[in-house]
Amino acid sequence: MRILQGIDIISVARMQAMIRRHGKAFLKRIFTPREQAYCQDKRRKFEHYAARFAAKEAALKAMEITRQDAYFRFSEIEVLRGPSGKPSIYIAPASRKHFGLPRKYQFELSLTHEREYAAASVLLILP
Repeated sequence: MRILQGIDIISVARMQAMIRRHGKAFLKRIFTPREQAYCQDKRRKFEHYAARFAAKEAALKAMEITRQDAYFRFSEIEVLRGPSGKPSIYIAPASRKHFGLPRKYQFELSLTHEREYAAASVLLILP
């Protein structure tokens, strides 16, 4: 078994500025429709967007993927919430194949956010 880790932190104000500056095009490029629906319903939506962005960055670090990867798209990494509220990461099948993730892998995700910053920690557990 191999365990890889990724961590990321982002300023909520920076995320807010990006969303306000680039609008729907930015949201569509970075977040899935389900992520957008979840965040838009929140009173502090920019904190939730920032936490999801940090999770995507942390997942990339755990997978040892760089942004320079020609195939990489943020929207192919999705942060979901289970019935208990626990966050999880979903990678689209085509992306899993491209990124070389084996059939049996597991992500463990922890998110945190407050008014100024959002952070995420990801463990990628490989067989």
